[in-house]
Amino acid sequence: MKLRLMTPLLLLTLMGCDAPQRGRAPNTFVNGTTLQNFGGVGGPGFTSTTGGTIVPTIDTGTTGVTSRPGFQNCDLGDRFSTVDIGSFGICQSTVEETSFLFRTTNAQTSVRTCLIPTYKDSAGSSTYIGNPQCALTSANQIVSGRLYKDRQGFTGYPLNGVIVMKEPLLPEYIGCMQGYTNWPVNLCPSGPTNGYCATWISRCPGGARTNPYCDVEAKSYMRTICENFKTKYPNGYVDIRTR
Repeated sequence: MKLRLMTPLLLLTLMGCDAPQRGRAPNTFVNGTTLQNFGGVGGPGFTSTTGGTIVPTIDTGTTGVTSRPGFQNCDLGDRFSTVDIGSFGICQSTVEETSFLFRTTNAQTSVRTCLIPTYKDSAGSSTYIGNPQCALTSANQIVSGRLYKDRQGFTGYPLNGVIVMKEPLLPEYIGCMQGYTNWPVNLCPSGPTNGYCATWISRCPGGARTNPYCDVEAKSYMRTICENFKTKYPNGYVDIRTR
Protein backbone atom coordinates (compact mmCIF):
# COMPACT_ATOMS: atom_id res chain seq x y z
CA MET A 1 0.00 0.00 0.00
CA LYS A 2 1.36 3.40 -0.96
CA LEU A 3 0.61 6.71 0.67
CA ARG A 4 -0.57 9.31 -1.79
CA LEU A 5 -0.34 13.02 -1.06
CA MET A 6 -2.49 15.17 -3.32
CA THR A 7 -1.46 18.88 -3.43
CA PRO A 8 -3.64 21.26 -1.39
CA LEU A 9 -6.03 18.62 -0.11
CA LEU A 10 -3.27 16.31 1.09
CA LEU A 11 -5.45 13.33 0.33
CA LEU A 12 -4.49 10.04 1.95
CA THR A 13 -5.28 6.68 0.43
CA LEU A 14 -6.19 4.27 3.23
CA MET A 15 -6.83 0.62 2.55
CA GLY A 16 -8.71 -1.78 4.86
CA CYS A 17 -6.63 -2.84 7.84
CA ASP A 18 -6.45 -4.28 11.37
CA ALA A 19 -5.06 -3.08 14.67
CA PRO A 20 -2.64 -4.71 17.10
CA GLN A 21 -3.03 -4.25 20.85
CA ARG A 22 -3.21 -0.66 22.04
CA GLY A 23 -4.40 1.51 24.92
CA ARG A 24 -7.43 3.76 25.18
CA ALA A 25 -7.38 7.00 23.23
CA PRO A 26 -6.85 10.26 25.09
CA ASN A 27 -9.81 12.60 25.46
CA THR A 28 -8.65 14.94 22.73
CA PHE A 29 -7.24 14.70 19.23
CA VAL A 30 -3.80 16.07 18.57
CA ASN A 31 -5.43 18.97 16.75
CA GLY A 32 -7.62 19.87 19.72
CA THR A 33 -10.94 18.45 18.51
CA THR A 34 -12.63 16.99 21.58
CA LEU A 35 -14.54 13.74 21.72
CA GLN A 36 -17.25 15.08 24.02
CA ASN A 37 -19.85 15.63 21.28
CA PHE A 38 -19.68 12.14 19.80
CA GLY A 39 -22.36 9.46 20.07
CA GLY A 40 -23.40 8.76 23.64
CA VAL A 41 -21.68 5.85 25.34
CA GLY A 42 -24.95 4.71 26.85
CA GLY A 43 -26.86 4.27 23.64
CA PRO A 44 -26.61 3.39 19.97
CA GLY A 45 -26.83 5.83 17.11
CA PHE A 46 -24.79 8.90 16.27
CA THR A 47 -24.88 12.33 17.86
CA SER A 48 -24.72 15.52 15.83
CA THR A 49 -21.46 17.35 16.37
CA THR A 50 -23.57 20.50 16.58
CA GLY A 51 -25.51 19.24 19.58
CA GLY A 52 -28.27 17.04 18.13
CA THR A 53 -29.74 14.03 19.86
CA ILE A 54 -29.01 10.35 19.41
CA VAL A 55 -30.94 8.88 16.49
CA PRO A 56 -32.88 5.70 17.40
CA THR A 57 -31.81 2.44 15.84
CA ILE A 58 -33.90 0.29 13.55
CA ASP A 59 -34.93 -3.14 14.81
CA THR A 60 -32.60 -6.08 14.34
CA GLY A 61 -32.80 -7.49 10.82
CA THR A 62 -33.40 -5.80 7.50
CA THR A 63 -37.21 -5.64 7.51
CA GLY A 64 -38.30 -2.21 6.33
CA VAL A 65 -34.82 -1.01 5.41
CA THR A 66 -35.18 -1.45 1.65
CA SER A 67 -38.48 0.44 1.68
CA ARG A 68 -36.96 3.58 3.18
CA PRO A 69 -36.39 6.38 0.66
CA GLY A 70 -32.75 6.41 -0.36
CA PHE A 71 -32.03 2.89 0.86
CA GLN A 72 -33.99 0.78 -1.65
CA ASN A 73 -30.77 -0.85 -2.90
CA CYS A 74 -29.03 -0.96 0.47
CA ASP A 75 -26.89 -4.04 1.11
CA LEU A 76 -26.02 -4.36 4.79
CA GLY A 77 -24.44 -7.77 4.37
CA ASP A 78 -20.97 -8.62 5.69
CA ARG A 79 -19.11 -6.85 2.89
CA PHE A 80 -16.35 -5.37 5.06
CA SER A 81 -14.38 -6.37 8.15
CA THR A 82 -11.52 -5.57 10.50
CA VAL A 83 -10.11 -7.73 13.28
CA ASP A 84 -11.35 -5.26 15.90
CA ILE A 85 -14.87 -4.78 14.58
CA GLY A 86 -15.55 -8.04 12.78
CA SER A 87 -17.80 -8.13 9.73
CA PHE A 88 -20.14 -5.25 8.98
CA GLY A 89 -22.22 -3.54 6.32
CA ILE A 90 -22.80 0.14 5.63
CA CYS A 91 -25.02 2.13 3.27
CA GLN A 92 -25.30 5.80 2.36
CA SER A 93 -28.66 7.21 1.35
CA THR A 94 -28.97 7.97 -2.34
CA VAL A 95 -31.20 10.98 -1.64
CA GLU A 96 -29.71 12.45 1.55
CA GLU A 97 -25.94 12.74 1.53
CA THR A 98 -25.41 12.70 5.30
CA SER A 99 -27.72 9.77 6.13
CA PHE A 100 -26.19 6.32 6.78
CA LEU A 101 -27.16 2.84 7.96
CA PHE A 102 -24.61 0.63 9.71
CA ARG A 103 -24.76 -2.96 10.98
CA THR A 104 -22.11 -5.10 12.68
CA THR A 105 -22.18 -8.86 13.07
CA ASN A 106 -20.44 -8.71 16.45
CA ALA A 107 -21.57 -6.66 19.43
CA GLN A 108 -19.37 -3.68 20.29
CA THR A 109 -20.33 -2.89 23.88
CA SER A 110 -17.14 -1.52 25.45
CA VAL A 111 -15.24 0.38 22.75
CA ARG A 112 -17.12 2.49 20.25
CA THR A 113 -16.97 2.03 16.49
CA CYS A 114 -16.49 5.26 14.56
CA LEU A 115 -17.48 6.35 11.06
CA ILE A 116 -15.44 9.16 9.52
CA PRO A 117 -17.00 11.02 6.56
CA THR A 118 -14.61 11.34 3.63
CA TYR A 119 -14.24 12.70 0.14
CA LYS A 120 -12.73 10.18 -2.28
CA ASP A 121 -11.38 11.43 -5.60
CA SER A 122 -11.41 9.53 -8.90
CA ALA A 123 -8.02 7.97 -8.12
CA GLY A 124 -9.28 6.53 -4.83
CA SER A 125 -7.45 8.97 -2.56
CA SER A 126 -9.42 10.17 0.44
CA THR A 127 -9.43 12.84 3.11
CA TYR A 128 -11.74 13.27 6.06
CA ILE A 129 -14.23 16.11 5.74
CA GLY A 130 -15.98 15.92 9.08
CA ASN A 131 -15.66 14.79 12.67
CA PRO A 132 -16.07 11.07 13.38
CA GLN A 133 -19.39 9.82 14.69
CA CYS A 134 -19.13 6.91 17.14
CA ALA A 135 -21.47 4.42 18.78
CA LEU A 136 -21.66 1.21 20.74
CA THR A 137 -23.53 -1.45 18.78
CA SER A 138 -25.41 -4.70 19.35
CA ALA A 139 -24.92 -7.76 17.18
CA ASN A 140 -26.85 -7.42 13.89
CA GLN A 141 -28.60 -4.27 15.08
CA ILE A 142 -28.96 -1.66 12.35
CA VAL A 143 -27.92 1.80 13.45
CA SER A 144 -29.28 4.89 11.71
CA GLY A 145 -27.27 8.08 11.92
CA ARG A 146 -25.81 11.11 10.19
CA LEU A 147 -22.28 12.11 9.25
CA TYR A 148 -21.46 15.79 8.99
CA LYS A 149 -19.21 17.80 6.71
CA ASP A 150 -17.91 20.06 9.46
CA ARG A 151 -14.13 20.09 8.96
CA GLN A 152 -13.06 23.67 8.33
CA GLY A 153 -12.14 24.20 4.70
CA PHE A 154 -13.77 20.98 3.48
CA THR A 155 -17.49 21.62 3.84
CA GLY A 156 -17.95 22.07 0.10
CA TYR A 157 -16.65 18.64 -0.89
CA PRO A 158 -18.98 15.73 -1.69
CA LEU A 159 -19.45 13.14 1.04
CA ASN A 160 -18.88 9.97 -0.98
CA GLY A 161 -16.93 7.73 1.35
CA VAL A 162 -16.42 6.65 4.94
CA ILE A 163 -13.54 5.27 7.00
CA VAL A 164 -14.51 2.84 9.75
CA MET A 165 -12.28 2.20 12.78
CA LYS A 166 -12.47 1.71 16.53
CA GLU A 167 -12.30 4.84 18.67
CA PRO A 168 -8.77 4.32 20.11
CA LEU A 169 -7.27 4.76 16.63
CA LEU A 170 -8.77 8.21 16.10
CA PRO A 171 -6.04 10.42 17.61
CA GLU A 172 -3.31 8.81 15.51
CA TYR A 173 -5.44 8.89 12.36
CA ILE A 174 -6.27 12.58 12.83
CA GLY A 175 -2.63 13.25 13.65
CA CYS A 176 -1.69 11.69 10.33
CA MET A 177 -4.28 13.64 8.36
CA GLN A 178 -3.34 16.91 10.11
CA GLY A 179 0.39 16.26 9.83
CA TYR A 180 0.96 18.84 7.12
CA THR A 181 -1.09 21.54 8.86
CA ASN A 182 0.49 20.88 12.26
CA TRP A 183 4.10 20.95 11.04
CA PRO A 184 6.49 22.09 12.50
CA VAL A 185 4.54 22.77 15.72
CA ASN A 186 4.15 19.08 16.58
CA LEU A 187 7.88 18.48 16.20
CA CYS A 188 8.87 21.70 17.98
CA PRO A 189 6.35 22.32 20.78
CA SER A 190 8.97 24.18 22.83
CA GLY A 191 10.27 26.28 19.98
CA PRO A 192 13.79 26.27 18.48
CA THR A 193 15.34 24.07 21.19
CA ASN A 194 17.39 21.93 18.80
CA GLY A 195 19.08 22.25 15.42
CA TYR A 196 16.14 20.92 13.40
CA CYS A 197 13.60 23.21 15.06
CA ALA A 198 15.90 26.23 14.94
CA THR A 199 16.40 25.71 11.21
CA TRP A 200 12.80 25.14 10.17
CA ILE A 201 11.03 27.55 12.50
CA SER A 202 13.20 30.37 11.20
CA ARG A 203 12.71 29.30 7.57
CA CYS A 204 8.98 28.63 7.88
CA PRO A 205 7.38 31.26 10.14
CA GLY A 206 4.05 30.64 8.39
CA GLY A 207 4.26 26.86 8.63
CA ALA A 208 4.20 24.41 5.73
CA ARG A 209 2.86 26.90 3.19
CA THR A 210 5.56 29.52 3.82
CA ASN A 211 7.63 28.50 0.80
CA PRO A 212 8.34 25.41 -1.38
CA TYR A 213 11.08 24.16 0.95
CA CYS A 214 8.73 24.19 3.92
CA ASP A 215 6.07 22.46 1.82
CA VAL A 216 8.44 19.60 0.94
CA GLU A 217 9.59 19.14 4.54
CA ALA A 218 6.00 19.17 5.86
CA LYS A 219 4.90 16.59 3.30
CA SER A 220 7.83 14.41 4.30
CA TYR A 221 6.77 14.66 7.96
CA MET A 222 3.16 13.81 7.09
CA ARG A 223 4.28 10.89 4.96
CA THR A 224 6.32 9.51 7.83
CA ILE A 225 3.57 9.61 10.46
CA CYS A 226 0.96 8.29 8.03
CA GLU A 227 3.17 5.38 7.04
CA ASN A 228 3.74 4.71 10.74
CA PHE A 229 -0.03 4.62 11.26
CA LYS A 230 -0.51 2.17 8.40
CA THR A 231 2.32 -0.05 9.63
CA LYS A 232 1.04 -0.04 13.22
CA TYR A 233 -2.58 -0.81 12.25
CA PRO A 234 -2.35 -2.85 9.04
CA ASN A 235 -5.89 -4.26 9.43
CA GLY A 236 -7.51 -1.82 11.86
CA TYR A 237 -9.62 0.31 9.53
CA VAL A 238 -11.48 0.18 6.23
CA ASP A 239 -11.66 3.00 3.67
CA ILE A 240 -14.92 2.63 1.72
CA ARG A 241 -16.38 4.45 -1.27
CA THR A 242 -20.11 4.76 -0.60
CA ARG A 243 -21.10 6.63 -3.78
